[in-house]
Amino acid sequence: MTLLEQRYRSVLRLLPASYRAEREEEMVDAFMEMYGDAPDEINPRPPWGEIASVLALSVRIRLGAAGSAPRFLVWGETVRLVALIGLAFQAAVALSGVGDLLRGVSADSESDYFGAPGSPERLLAIVVTIIGACTAVAFTAIMRGRPRAAKPAALLGLLPAVYVLVKHVVAGELILPLENSAQLASAAVPVIALFAGFHADVSPVRRSWWLALLPVGGALALQGWAQVSLAWGQVDSPWMYLWMDPAGAGIAVFAAIGVFVLARTRSSSWPLALSIYGVLLLLPRLSLLAYAHEGEVGRILWVTVCGQCALLGVLSTALAFAGLRALPPARPALGDRLVRP
Repeated sequence: MTLLEQRYRSVLRLLPASYRAEREEEMVDAFMEMYGDAPDEINPRPPWGEIASVLALSVRIRLGAAGSAPRFLVWGETVRLVALIGLAFQAAVALSGVGDLLRGVSADSESDYFGAPGSPERLLAIVVTIIGACTAVAFTAIMRGRPRAAKPAALLGLLPAVYVLVKHVVAGELILPLENSAQLASAAVPVIALFAGFHADVSPVRRSWWLALLPVGGALALQGWAQVSLAWGQVDSPWMYLWMDPAGAGIAVFAAIGVFVLARTRSSSWPLALSIYGVLLLLPRLSLLAYAHEGEVGRILWVTVCGQCALLGVLSTALAFAGLRALPPARPALGDRLVRP
């Protein structure tokens, strides 16, 4: 075995063992046909492009490419669900923010938040809010079977979270960058899942428009929840404060869906995807524990955060356990290996 062949076989170890068992020799022969004349004396190495292609193939196989093992098909579906759930929530929050902006720019009482009329601060608030709404474009594109169009829109939708983090870091604030970093991580993971899960080997699925427009309904629900809270006079209640923001509403919806999935679903992808997204909801809430709350109100807020974190942690763990327990076996049974269709 030449040095180059040995190194190619090392690179191919990035692939799952089941895939290598069927394709390794074929792939090595193809690589050596292109580069096999290189003598050991020149210390030959596989080109970086070949290594990148093998790595990309490894990701695709592990996330449900054609011919993948049943367990990899489940993980691929799980990653795609993480992208859909995450982008749906972000889109609902972004569209609700558009509603707040439209209402706020016409109200003098909101000028401190959105900036004075004609000021650069107001223009920046408008631009950031509109860019954030690109997550709604990304979600709609995926649901309508156009993942390629969804990917750049999802990246644009991340820019407001990056902007907020950079702004607080530049301002030298110590606590807010921790919370903003957690929020950015929670927003970035679904985008990463979008790029990883909706790869070239996955056939796009075109879903109905009413599913594609779910974030609009979510935004209206968030707006309605805020108005109901105002009407009931719960805005100033410290017990309700952390349930009235979008993250609090998201935790409540997550809990309801998580309990339903645990009770009714026997598949793996939904529990696993929800458990992952539960962790993404948990990260920003954990960062709130760093705040030094003082007084009675501070203690109530701290207790509320602890309760939300406990709810997310317990339910995410239960969902992960249920999903992992229902996963197909890593290796086929002996009868499945002996009997081939």
